[in-house]
Order: sequence, then structure tokens, then C-alpha cells
Amino acid sequence: MPSLKRIGKFGALLIALSATLAVAAQEAQPKPKARATRGRVRNQGGVPLKQAARPEAADPLAAKADAPAKDKEKDGLTKGTYHYTFKLRSFDGTQLAASYYPSKLGSSAPVVMLIHEASRSSKDFEDPVTELKGQGLAEHLQDQSYAVLTMDLRGQGLNPRRARNAEDREAMAEDLQAAYQFLLDRHNRGDLNVGKLGVLGVGAGANLAAAWAYQPGAAVSTEGRPSDVNALILVSPMPDGAGYVLDHVLAPLALRIPLFVLAGAKDNASKDAVESARKSVERARLNKIELFPSSLHGYKLLRLEPKVTAALSRFLETNLKLRPSEWEPRYNQIPVAYSDIQTTRHKAPLKPSDSQRDEDKAKAKAKADDAKPKADDAKPKADDAPKTDQPKKSK
Repeated sequence: MPSLKRIGKFGALLIALSATLAVAAQEAQPKPKARATRGRVRNQGGVPLKQAARPEAADPLAAKADAPAKDKEKDGLTKGTYHYTFKLRSFDGTQLAASYYPSKLGSSAPVVMLIHEASRSSKDFEDPVTELKGQGLAEHLQDQSYAVLTMDLRGQGLNPRRARNAEDREAMAEDLQAAYQFLLDRHNRGDLNVGKLGVLGVGAGANLAAAWAYQPGAAVSTEGRPSDVNALILVSPMPDGAGYVLDHVLAPLALRIPLFVLAGAKDNASKDAVESARKSVERARLNKIELFPSSLHGYKLLRLEPKVTAALSRFLETNLKLRPSEWEPRYNQIPVAYSDIQTTRHKAPLKPSDSQRDEDKAKAKAKADDAKPKADDAKPKADDAPKTDQPKKSK
């Protein structure tokens, strides 16, 4: 019979061997896959910034406007008199033409992201608006102390032009998240307050903006925070624009984000989309729907219809500018890369006579465009085809 001493040694050996096997088994387990990027927070690590901290990396924008204050004033480069153009690199490496209008308010500034409609560009936000006497919407918002970011969606505007497909609708939503990451970096540099973020989308761009805001993790800097989008304006949204059914994405947003949805009362496609979403949108007190007596659609409604920009300004002021949200540091995330930075000085405001002449030209051009035969209207576009993952409601 073995001695108790030998049994004790054997038992200890078994215990040690079991512990070793357990550790090895644990290490052999497959590592958890990285969280899918679509619609979720991109937690890039880092530590919380201290109250007075700023990112240590050099600021590429500051290098373009880093002259002494007196020289800036001499050259007309005080904040609010210029904007930057650059190439923003999205998460898949695609470069996107973008413009950033810094606010003179610095870290207390509200910020608005502007999204153009399908097959157009962010130049629509630079072109003169009738109601603003020659100013474009982006420059007007900057004058109202907002920081502003515009961007040409992939395959459109100043980006390499190409036909869009079903996969692009997901990529474009990711592009908006990349734009938010750019704004988050400007926030951490004390350039604006990303907690006062508004988004304005036009036409199918309105559907895209709503679909992005609908996704978990959209405009969220770190896990557990609410979204920074605190105002969402949809101008002439489509029933099924950019592959997203408007009513499906607006219903869950209505109770989370203040919404302003507007269209022309004679623009049948957009009017019907707005009316179908009215019940969902008007459930919250801060939400608003407005139909203007016009057949104009999208950027034409924005530029030529009286009182539209005034209504937008009131909504933004209530939900962003007057929002009680103090600047606070966010996690030190790796900023999105951008290059080809240029500084563009704003032109002097137009004289009343010049403004009226431009207004008459814009109206004449809009009428001429509407009178042209639209042969392409009968051809379904890839990005406008219904590709939503949710089935449409049966009539």
C-alpha cells in the first residue's frame, strides 16, 4: 500500500497539472472578434483628457492660419471670414472633399453638419440663398456663430465620379461617422462643442442623415454616452431615398432627437413621405413638421423658397445654440486623417442690387431646369432603389 506521503505528492502534482491545462485551454480559446464597425462606437482606446488638456499632435489646420493676430486682421483672416477645404479620409481609405467653417466662439460654439442631396455636391451650401441676400447657407450659419462642416458624398461632387450601388449606402453612413470623428478632434482642440451638434440633410441626403442617426453608436464618442446629435433637419426627404425607408428610421428617432422635417406642399413625393411620418414625428414636443406652399424640391426649396432658412435658424437656435451643454473633454481618440488643406477667404457681401440680380438669375435658372425634359426620371437609380432590410408596410 502506497504511503500517505507519496499520495500527497502525487495529488499535488495532479493539481499543478490541472491548473496548467486550464491556463493553456483558456489561452487556446479564440479571441473575441472586433466589434463590427457599422453603426457602433469606434473605441480607439486612450485615456480621458484632463480638464485643461488638448491633443498633443500638431494641428494641421492651425498651420494654415497661424499668422500673428495683427497679420490675420490685416489679411482678413479673422475667424468667421474664411473656411478650410481639404480631403477627409474615411475609414476604408476613401478620400472625400470637405469644407470646415470655424466659429469665432471657440469651445462654446454649436456645430452643424450639412449633407447634400443625391448626384449633387456640397457646393449647394455655398451658392447664394434668396432669403440671405447673396450668402450661402454654410457661410450664413458661420456668421450666426456656428461651426459648419460640409462634405461631398463618395462618387459625387469633387470626388471621383462613378455609379453608386447598394453597398455604397452603408459606406456613406460610415462616411458621416468619419466626419463626426473629425468634429470630435476639433472639439478636443477647443474649436467647438460637439455636444451641440446638428445635422441637416437634403433630398436623399436627408434619408441618409436619418439612417445614420438611427444606428447605435452614431455620433457617440465613447461607449455608454448618448449621441451628440441634438438637432436633425430633413429638407425634402424621399419616401425611400438612398435605400432607406423614411418612416422606418424616423419612428425610433422621434423620441430621442429633436426633428424638423420640411417639404414643399406641391412636391408630391416628399410631401407624401413627410405626411406618412407625421404621426411618429409629432409624438415629441420639440419635433416639428412644416409644409411650404411650393413645388420646389431639395436644394431649390432651400435656396429659393422664402422663410425656409428663417425657420431652420429658429429651430437650430432653440435646440443647439441655446442648449445648456458646457464643453467637456472627450476620450483621446485617433483623429481621422485629412490632407490637401487650403484656406478660402470669403467674398465681401453683395450689394442689394447685386443680390437682387443674382436672385433673379437663380429663379430663371430654376424655372429653366424644371422645364427641361427629364428623360432620366424614368430610369431607376441604384442608390434610390428600395434596399432597406425592413419590409415595407403593406397598403
